[in-house]
Amino acid sequence: MAQRLATNYSNAFFTMTEQELNDFVKLFAAENFQVQVKVCDNGDRDIVIEDKNGEIELSFRRSGARYSCESSYVIKDLVLANVMRKAMKTFKGHGIVHRIYEGFTMVYHYDEGSVTKIEELTGEGEEGTDIFEASNTNYARELDQLFQQTGSEQEIHHLREQTDRLLDLRNWAKQQLPVKITSIDEKLTVISHRLFVLEAY
Repeated sequence: MAQRLATNYSNAFFTMTEQELNDFVKLFAAENFQVQVKVCDNGDRDIVIEDKNGEIELSFRRSGARYSCESSYVIKDLVLANVMRKAMKTFKGHGIVHRIYEGFTMVYHYDEGSVTKIEELTGEGEEGTDIFEASNTNYARELDQLFQQTGSEQEIHHLREQTDRLLDLRNWAKQQLPVKITSIDEKLTVISHRLFVLEAY
């Protein structure tokens, strides 16, 4: 199997609550990485993760009760790269990840923590070869399946958190990825309708 040389996170984006941010830090600390958390006067937090190749600094800006982070970085430590992959999934990250090997690069597109597309690049300036692309899913059906065994109060709480997350993502997408705004708005519309139904009970 080809050995990975580096993992390049291009324009990665996270948005989370304070508890999720604390869990984010614990995820890396649990794998024996040195993690420093600097709390700024305005409530922002700078998280520095150190490995044998150096350090990665992630700046989380506070807005109300939520924190968001937009950054790009290269990871050469394979263990750290795997922990970051877990973080992308667990904390519903967005971004494009280049896994770089000798002679080729695999490009992973993340949307809300899930891989939606994988491409293979074999040379500079060449178009990638699609390896995988997720089919369109029915977001409303996913919500129904996700919450069919939970009470309406729990679902309302979760949907409000999801709304906050999507609004953070929409603000980011305006500048960085306008093509995603339509999809985000569709999800917000579905959640809004679902909330009206639940709050009627």
